[in-house]
Amino acid sequence: MINFEEELKRFQPIPEVNQAEEAIYKNDLKDISDIVMVVTAEMKSQAAGAANPLAGRIG
Repeated sequence: MINFEEELKRFQPIPEVNQAEEAIYKNDLKDISDIVMVVTAEMKSQAAGAANPLAGRIG
């Protein structure tokens, strides 16, 4: 039978995994929710522009 307490005492993290983990967390990767928010904002701004033909032309 596995003695989990003994296994945890011998556990040592692999440095490459820690480095990869840090690199992944430092990158600002977009997930699907970020993409949906950007597309939704673009669609709303386009719809607002279509509703008001003078929007964006004054200036």
